[in-house]
Parts: sequence; C-alpha cells; structure tokens
Amino acid sequence: MMTTRRHWMPWIEAVAIPMTALALSFVWHSRNPLFLDESFPWLWLAPTLVALRYGVTPGLLAVLTLMTSLFWRPEPSTEWLPAFTGLILLTLICGEYSDVWTSRRRRSEARSEVLEERMTRLTDDLYVARISQERLEQNLIYKPISLRSALQEIKHSAIISGGTLTKDLGEQFLYLLNQTCGVQSAGIYVKSHHRTPLEVARFGDLGPFQPTDPVYLSAIEHQESRSLVDLDPAQMRHYLAIYLFDNVQHGHEIVLAVSDISFFSLNEDNIRVIGVIFRYFCNHNMAIEKGLDVLREWPDCPDDFAVELTVLAELNRQYQVTSTLLVYTLHPDEHSESLSRHLCTLRRGLDIVWRYTTEKSVRIIFLLPFSGAASIDGHMARVSLEMNDRFGESWQTHCTSIHDYTVGGQSPAALLHTILPAERVP
Repeated sequence: MMTTRRHWMPWIEAVAIPMTALALSFVWHSRNPLFLDESFPWLWLAPTLVALRYGVTPGLLAVLTLMTSLFWRPEPSTEWLPAFTGLILLTLICGEYSDVWTSRRRRSEARSEVLEERMTRLTDDLYVARISQERLEQNLIYKPISLRSALQEIKHSAIISGGTLTKDLGEQFLYLLNQTCGVQSAGIYVKSHHRTPLEVARFGDLGPFQPTDPVYLSAIEHQESRSLVDLDPAQMRHYLAIYLFDNVQHGHEIVLAVSDISFFSLNEDNIRVIGVIFRYFCNHNMAIEKGLDVLREWPDCPDDFAVELTVLAELNRQYQVTSTLLVYTLHPDEHSESLSRHLCTLRRGLDIVWRYTTEKSVRIIFLLPFSGAASIDGHMARVSLEMNDRFGESWQTHCTSIHDYTVGGQSPAALLHTILPAERVP
C-alpha cells in the first residue's frame, strides 16, 4: 500500500499544486490569473517546484495543468505563447537537474546500504569469532563444540535449503543454542503484519505461542529484542527473552522466543550472545538467498563473495554503479601456495577475495566494489610493488596473467563461468 502511494504521489502533486495555485490566483488576482502582464509570473513557481521535486515528466504535466486555464479564461496567443514557451524551457532545465541529482542520490543511498550491510555482517562475524574462542576455551574438556564450526554446518544446510527458514534448519539452529548458550526450550516463528506468529521450529518443552506475554508485547511495542534484563522480573510469564529480526526481503519478522535457559547460563552476557548469534543466523540466511545462484554452482565460494557479487551486479543494473573483478592467475607448483596466500592478504578494506584452485592454475579473484579503471590501475600497481619486493622474480615468473571484468551486463553466475575453468582440484 505504501509503495503504491509513493508511486502515485508525484502525479497527484503535479496536478494538485498547479490547480491550487490557479485557484488562489483566480481568487486574489482574477483580473489576470496567469500574471502575464506582471513583471514576474508568480504562477510559474508551481511547475518549477514540481519539476525540481519529481523531474521532467511531472513538471511538464504541471505546465499542462496550468495551460488548462486558457480554456475557460482565453488569452491572446501573443501573450501566453512566449510565456509558456519560456515556462516549458525552465521546467525542462529544472526537471533535468532534478533527475540527475535524484540518480546520484539513489546511487549514494545504494552504496551506503551495501556498506552498512557489510559493516553489520563484519561486526557480527567478529563478535561470533570472539564468542567462539571464549566458549571453546571454557568448554573444550566437557563440551567439545566450536561455535564457528557449528555455524559453518548451519551455513551448508542453509545453502541446501536455498536460504529458506525451514523446520530442519530452525531445529538445527536451536540445537546450537542449546549446546553453546544453555537454551533449554525455545521456538522460532514468522510474523507477518499484525498476525499471530506462525511456528517454524521448536526445541525442548515449549507450549503454544503466547501473544499476550509481557516480554513479547514489549518487544513488539519497541520493535526491538527484549528480555528479562529490560523488564521487571515480576512481569515474567512464559518467555525470558524475545528476539526480533526484520526480514525486509520477504516483508515479515522472524521471532525467536526463549522460555527456559539453564541456571548457570542465565545471565545478561549470555542473553546478549543469544541475540547476536540469532541476528548472525538470520543475516546469513538472507545473504544466501541473494547469492544462491552462485553458491549452488560453486559451493566452496565464500558466501560474502557470492552475496556481494550479486548485490553489486544489481546495483550496476539499476544505477550503473561500476564494480570490478580482478583475476590473478598463478602457475601451480610448490611456490604457488605461499604466493597466493600472501596475495590474498593484500586486499583493501572493502575488497573480498576468493582463492580458486584447479589442476592447471591457481586463481586469486578480487571483488573490488565501486571501482573503475583508476582503482584497477592503483590496485595492480600496489600489488605488483608489494609482491616484487617480497618474492622478486618468483612473482613475475609464476603470475601468468591478470585480467579485469566489469560486474554487470550478465548474471553473476554467467560472469563467473566466463572467468573460471570447469575442472577443479578434487
């Protein structure tokens, strides 16, 4: 509903603004409502504002709306024709200015959205890595499970399910929470609009969903995760914590309801850890859905690489934002391992690297977001200088080719098919 309203709003305002201006002009300046004999045609501001706000086409519609006044209040063509010709030219200039800056703004917003998503995933990855190390050190003797290895298994299951939150995937995640965070009973639900959440998976002794629970109501009211840390313990009824994740791709919320945690795990830090792992899990599912075509063709492709490649290809299609794949091909022998590993460390902050090995070559693929020809030249010069300083002639001998490919123009999977050979090292 909101999308439809936004879609029609420019056309509604393109008619409403000049009609309102005409009505006011007929009331206060009925002698010459179009201000044709005045030093400044004030009525011309209406289509100018529409053009500046919405672009050329709505601006021209506003001009036509003003011209309708000539049907019930005729004016000599010698007066209105030059005036409206100038108005049309002014509207075209303002509309073109608006279209250019709107396009630039959308590109900037798209870039910011990608960077924000990358930052969120990176923050969650680092936090999960820290938690994994701490839990592994604490529990290695009696609970030999690594959080990162368990999440890696869930990633593979998510790829198989196509990024869809299935019952099996949900139960696997809840079992992970049981092993790492002491969650004894919990459920995952999907909530659409104002409906009661529908159960996807459950773990432990969990009854039907309780939509009147104070923790759940508080989470819905504040639109954020809530737990016993945020509420008076006397308000606790069924749930100790409710975690929310807004799945913008499908227009619904994913709800994690935790009703029981083991006594020694019931603390503020552990409740926060559960929320981070849950957000990490949901973000990864959304990411897999975006990069599914690539991940199914190349299961060992880093999921960040597949997702970012898909997102950047879409940005190129919609906003002509340029990104590049830079491929270094090395000859496989005893030196290629050290060369390729060091080459992978030379990525910039936003770059993502994929090391692809075949029997005939080792390819290091750099995905360079928002990079054009100048960035490619700078990247190649920096890498060449660093590798020559470290390996000397060995680098020049083993690096057989360097190619760059523009992201966009074809699907990510099709682009990778043109870059990567079919045979793989078993």
